[in-house]
Amino acid sequence: MQSKTRERIRFAVLALLFVAMAVLEFFEFTYVNDEVQNGIINRTMPLVAGAAAVILLLVWNKSKLFGAPQGLLFLIPCLIIAVNNFPFCSFFAGKSKLFHTSLTDFVLFAVYCIAIGMFEECAFRGVLFPIVAERFSKDRKGLQKTFVASSVLFGLAHLFNLLMGAGFGPTVLQVGYSTLIGGLCAFCLIKTHNVLLCAFVHAVYDFCGMMMAELGSGTVFDLPTGLMMGIVGVAVATFVLWQIYKLKDSDAHALYKKLGFGLEKGLPDDNQSEEKIKEYENGRDEEHD
Repeated sequence: MQSKTRERIRFAVLALLFVAMAVLEFFEFTYVNDEVQNGIINRTMPLVAGAAAVILLLVWNKSKLFGAPQGLLFLIPCLIIAVNNFPFCSFFAGKSKLFHTSLTDFVLFAVYCIAIGMFEECAFRGVLFPIVAERFSKDRKGLQKTFVASSVLFGLAHLFNLLMGAGFGPTVLQVGYSTLIGGLCAFCLIKTHNVLLCAFVHAVYDFCGMMMAELGSGTVFDLPTGLMMGIVGVAVATFVLWQIYKLKDSDAHALYKKLGFGLEKGLPDDNQSEEKIKEYENGRDEEHD
């Protein structure tokens, strides 16, 4: 009875948070007199409610992705891409300019980007990633498939923007680069085992990429900017794909023991012999065949 009551309470809390997210998404409120700042706050509030919901979902499903991170050096290529999302060339050429430059403007915008990162990373890397992982074998190949599938699903999720009135062309473009940033954040999760670092990378990416649209105006993507982003992007993508190719079965086991959602069940213990682990992997392969 206690278990059923606990589940009902959890369901009620999640339902209330998602209802709050929907209400805050479709109804605009006046928080401050400044129009730009008020708009940013209105876009932030539903994300805060959504982030709270998915964080609770992760905690209740025994996710360990909030613990001590590892492989912090792998954050460097992720942050290079995130920072490179700022249009440096067009900005320093005077083709784009920031107009809203008060400390309050930047703080509110930063909080907005953090809210995006927390909600989307906890939802997609924290919840969707283990759901997808369950569909594949719990080894190197299964993790590689999960990396690709979860990234594509993250990109396709942005088709929802069509229902919100976005144009077809810009939405398709967003699906494309969102798939790539989804892959980058999935790589961050695989290497660091920490969803908060994924959220940080995502937040920096959005902060640099959306700053002109939110706080300024002008030409953002000129030819030099596009070339710079393309060269850096190809270099980092090559490194990321090589690292994903080099994954080992032990990498998958270590990550799956932290994802929660029951994925840790049935995995070989760390102190088992390589022969026992190999027997486990062969059994998983036969099961999926």
